Amino acid sequence: MFVYLGKDTVIRASSIIAIINWEAVEGSENNHLFLKKAQTKELVRDIAGGKPHSMVITPNAVYLSSVSSTTLKKRAENPHYQAWDT
Repeated sequence: MFVYLGKDTVIRASSIIAIINWEAVEGSENNHLFLKKAQTKELVRDIAGGKPHSMVITPNAVYLSSVSSTTLKKRAENPHYQAWDT
């Protein structure tokens, strides 16, 4: 199963390690340090256009998505979920 993250980006649901709400990222020093380290290793893919709502962590990349963490979680858990169902 695949999860659409936005901006024509699709990843395998099985590759998702974590989906984190952006407010939690902003409010945590550990999350900031993790993100900074990922940026120095050029693992960050900003598909949110600079306005992320969530951070999706996979083994090979960290995605900053404009889609909310709640919506991404629903997409990952339900292969028939459609964005317009919310």
